[in-house]
Amino acid sequence: MPKITCVYVPTGAARKASSTTFYLIEQEQQLNQVEKLKLQLQMMTNDRNELREFLAHYNNELNNSTLYSQHLSEQTQLKEKVRILLDDKKKLQGEQILLQESCEEAKRLGEEAHEKIYDLWTRQLQEHQTLEENLQSLLKQKELLTRQRDLALKLQHHFTVSQMRFENLQVELEQTTAQEESLLQKELLVQKHYVLGK
Repeated sequence: MPKITCVYVPTGAARKASSTTFYLIEQEQQLNQVEKLKLQLQMMTNDRNELREFLAHYNNELNNSTLYSQHLSEQTQLKEKVRILLDDKKKLQGEQILLQESCEEAKRLGEEAHEKIYDLWTRQLQEHQTLEENLQSLLKQKELLTRQRDLALKLQHHFTVSQMRFENLQVELEQTTAQEESLLQKELLVQKHYVLGK
């Protein structure tokens, strides 16, 4: 008697990517099992029809008193075989129903898993786009900071050069002032001697 395959659905985000393939393979196997059961049922129906024809043939020959006991025994055995076949047919029909229900359940679970995987993929794509946008924003900020740093360095350089020029000019001014004061004092001394000489 065929064995009913139990459907096990893995859980957890780590197994979502492989669950759809698992369900599809399981569903295909169960559908193949259903086809096999249908073929077995057809063969059993054919055997039952042949047995019925055989029983009908035997019933026609029961008029012969010599073979009556033998025919009766064979007929009883054949009826028992027919009963067993009918019981097996009912069991197979029940298993077929269970397999069909399992296939429908596997299909439903497969669709749910596919939907969950699609949703997860969509969220990951959105997160990737957000990260890409953030990265572009950071790169722009870095470029702006680099420009600002370069500008600050240039301004610092210009300030340093201007400061050095100012200090040089101040030194020159002090030197010039000192020279002018020295010349002025000399002129004053000359004028003083000139006045005293008169």
